[in-house]
Amino acid sequence: MGFYGTQMLLMPAKMVTDHFNAPATDMLKFWIRGSSVSFFGLLYAMSKIEDPTEVAKIGTVVSAAVGILYPWNAKFGYISENLPVKYPMHYVPEVLLTGLTAAGILALMN
Repeated sequence: MGFYGTQMLLMPAKMVTDHFNAPATDMLKFWIRGSSVSFFGLLYAMSKIEDPTEVAKIGTVVSAAVGILYPWNAKFGYISENLPVKYPMHYVPEVLLTGLTAAGILALMN
């Protein structure tokens, strides 16, 4: 999530042009850059939690939620329909967030 937040802050246009067949407007870059604060805040808060099980729970829920609202929604269109998703690059967040969510679930099962 730190890498995702860093990209959002420093390269907001790339977040659009890598994953969608659409231009990165100033408005999109504005919203993407501002969203980076949430990712960094979450990481900071998680670094202060001493119980690794709690960290795994938070990380798993956040990974699933980000996957649901961003890449899987873009792919399947259950909230936002007909987004011009660009493949193969868009497979990266789809697979990454699937893996992070699955890894979190497996870690919590042990």
